[in-house]
Amino acid sequence: MALVLLKLMLHLIENNGLEVLLDVAAVEDRLPSVAFNIRINWRMPYQKVSIEIKECWFKCSEFDSFLVELKSLIKNEVGEITLHDLSKNPVLNLIKSENTLITKLFAQDTATMGKTVLEVNGYSSELEEIRANLESFEKWW
Repeated sequence: MALVLLKLMLHLIENNGLEVLLDVAAVEDRLPSVAFNIRINWRMPYQKVSIEIKECWFKCSEFDSFLVELKSLIKNEVGEITLHDLSKNPVLNLIKSENTLITKLFAQDTATMGKTVLEVNGYSSELEEIRANLESFEKWW
């Protein structure tokens, strides 16, 4: 049985014209998991992309593992980590190569009719902000 929570938001990324906001939509206690409505906005001088993913489910342990991997990625010169949804589909992929960071965001419908991938170039220093945002999110698990 899914429970709806009060408004809990995680402002995960706000860099380089890219904004990623995760808004808790529901939780499930049997398999500790959480559903987020994910809003992605990418603004450039002559372009704007907006993507909204409704009720994207994650194991709570996936967020814990992602944070551990993120801390390791920050320390390394190169590497790659991915946050997967409950169906093991990639949702967020971070690729670090020395001072550069490639952020990939994936949106895929459950009927497998199509998918969208947004790839944004940035700086590896942005990983610290993502780490801080993840650590400041009030987890209940």
